[in-house]
Amino acid sequence: MFSSYGENTPRDLGIDFVTTFDWEPPALVPPQSLTAILPILSVSLHKTQDLLEPFLHPLEHIREVVIVCPDAIASDVRRMLQKTFASLGSADHPDVSLRPWQGHLNTSAATLRAAIDQTTEWALIMDDTGLTDVLQSSRAALLHPPVATLPFGPNGVFLSNDSDSSEASFLWDRAQPAQYLFPPFVIPSYLVSSVRGERIDDNPWINLGRQIAKNRPDAVGGVIVLPDSNIVPLPSSNPKDRAESSPNLQDALPDWETNSRTKGHGNDSFTGSSSVCVSARFIFLLPTREDLRHLMPLICGMKSRDNHTHIRTLVYDEGYDKPGQLDWETEFLESYHCDVKYEVLTGRTPLAFARNGSTVLSQWLDESSGLVDVVFTLHELDHLVSFLVSEQKDKLFHGATVIRIPRLDLENTEWMASLKLEEWKNWHRPRIDISIITNDRPQSLTRLMNSLASARYFGDQPTLRVNVEQDCDADTLRIAENIAWPLGRLFIHHRVVHGGLLAAVVESWYPQDNDSYGLLLEDDVELSPLYYAWIKMTLLRYRYGVASDRTPNLFGISLYQQKHLELPMEGRQPFNPRSMFAEAGLSHPITPYLSPVPCSWGAIYFPEHWREFHDYLAVRLAETTLTIENEVVPDVRSNHWSKSWKKFFIELVYLRGYVMLYPNYEDFVSLSTNHLEVGSHVKLRSPEKQDLFLLPLMQLHRPEENSKLLDLPNHTLPPLDALPVLNLTGYITSLEALVEQGTSRRSNLIGCDSPTELYNIRSLMCISVTVAPGLFR
Repeated sequence: MFSSYGENTPRDLGIDFVTTFDWEPPALVPPQSLTAILPILSVSLHKTQDLLEPFLHPLEHIREVVIVCPDAIASDVRRMLQKTFASLGSADHPDVSLRPWQGHLNTSAATLRAAIDQTTEWALIMDDTGLTDVLQSSRAALLHPPVATLPFGPNGVFLSNDSDSSEASFLWDRAQPAQYLFPPFVIPSYLVSSVRGERIDDNPWINLGRQIAKNRPDAVGGVIVLPDSNIVPLPSSNPKDRAESSPNLQDALPDWETNSRTKGHGNDSFTGSSSVCVSARFIFLLPTREDLRHLMPLICGMKSRDNHTHIRTLVYDEGYDKPGQLDWETEFLESYHCDVKYEVLTGRTPLAFARNGSTVLSQWLDESSGLVDVVFTLHELDHLVSFLVSEQKDKLFHGATVIRIPRLDLENTEWMASLKLEEWKNWHRPRIDISIITNDRPQSLTRLMNSLASARYFGDQPTLRVNVEQDCDADTLRIAENIAWPLGRLFIHHRVVHGGLLAAVVESWYPQDNDSYGLLLEDDVELSPLYYAWIKMTLLRYRYGVASDRTPNLFGISLYQQKHLELPMEGRQPFNPRSMFAEAGLSHPITPYLSPVPCSWGAIYFPEHWREFHDYLAVRLAETTLTIENEVVPDVRSNHWSKSWKKFFIELVYLRGYVMLYPNYEDFVSLSTNHLEVGSHVKLRSPEKQDLFLLPLMQLHRPEENSKLLDLPNHTLPPLDALPVLNLTGYITSLEALVEQGTSRRSNLIGCDSPTELYNIRSLMCISVTVAPGLFR
């Protein structure tokens, strides 16, 4: 039903880069590095399938299609998407997500805001006609774009000395400078980010072009690619003027040593490396040589993992006292990990960015051509760090991600060597909200707070919320009222009506947006000092990594290692995943794994799934489609946990086919443990019973000791499709089998076989929006 343009690259369509542009064909953007932004309006709603047609087949470069639409038609768009996908024979196409907008925004402003928020390195920005009015050669170039440092496309306003430049639309053939472009066009994401915080509601494409142009000496805001000068007149009739004002498209390409991102091939499906390696540029700016020594495991790990990673290091506050202006000299540092070449600033003149410090840094950077992807420095403020956190930073590091790590944390950064470039670039996206649930256990709360205070946070500022029950004892309430949390915002919530454990947990956190993650901690939990590193490492891989490592079926990340299976009807069973995986013949028994069992002893929950759980619980407790006595999940002990939130979460997980990521370290070394204090679910605490659940916590590693976090297959988190999947009772299965099992159960329970919308409980439970609650009882 859908035609395919998968092979229609510019070269396939006969576009001769050498003779047409007078430059060698550039390398294309890396696979999965492009997000397409497509607005759908009420007037184009009936064309949804046609608008999506170019994207409904395998595409090498596009990772995701983000559809923006007015909130008023969001439900209609969802239905059209559902209809479109139902007609496809497979799901082998880029991810498609829906982003409704509210309020006063116009279509262009909403589209640009979506482009600002996306996370890939490039964006394809379209209007509500998509690519339907674009010729095939132009479409091919937009879907298979070259690496470029300016936005480019067929539509825009020429850069001209004349004041009456007019809009024009052209075929691809020759580059001409533009004041600004109109969709469709491809743009590097760091250029889109340049208008973040600016007023973009009025004339967003003009404002974007002006913002780009003001940072360039040639005042070019984009590149229009034209067909033939005989077809369309150029802004100036003077060939000399044309030559001076027309940048060859090659000038828009980054000046890498390799001319672009570099390709390479991996062999091990457990390495986590994609078949295309991205050539990344890292700058380490460190005050002292001692700081560099602490970072040697990280830098050496990065060098050993990827030959395409380029690293330069400057020690800027510990140079020689030499007369004259600032300069630098090369030194080498040897360690048991590797040898690292670095430079040290020398001279008596202090590094001051109001005078020549910025110039010296520019000269140092000029020795390594190319754009910088990541700047790594210390969290502690000095002249250089103050510069890096200011807007002036973009003069030297335009588009770079600046990561600041406290000096205290440097010795425990080796785990970062496992991150891919896309994960580094998304370092600041996830935000952690820590939510503590406490009642009548002052010693437990104190122990938990001590473990939180002893952890390493690597420059992040998580929010802390302490939820205190209505009838809490005076000692616990006093401790809660006197908690200090210097890392981020602190909230103390004291209930005025007793809620019980179900309400206390479920209402303890609600996500602000889809980059907000809830760490739910009951007060009898204790944390490893490296718990946050595990959270950060896994979130960056499985929520912000390449598309193949992300799935909507993943609902959270456990800090606790399962040592027993709680759900088999015959009772609690000992469980050792390493032994199970070895017996099953898995090549890497030490791998983390996926399980539908939600963890209540220290775990991160994802925003979309927690919102859906709130909706599910409201429908379930209201008995809208099922009575409270209905057993949703067959043959599990949780059916008897009538006062536990986990009973209902397990129901949702079962119907949806959701899973949680679990660690699998040697000897059950864990990122959290449970002390099994007496409370709502524990009436008797014996030493024998406590030993069943108490686990050893992963500690900070000693000097010259490898990071225990990287005790993983090939010292990195495996690709998503290499993770073993278990069912609720601990047997090996697959994600597909879990989804099929839930779909079948839904059909048997509710008598409904209609397709479901993602994270939509009314869709899952087959509740019509026009039907009053309770009608299905």
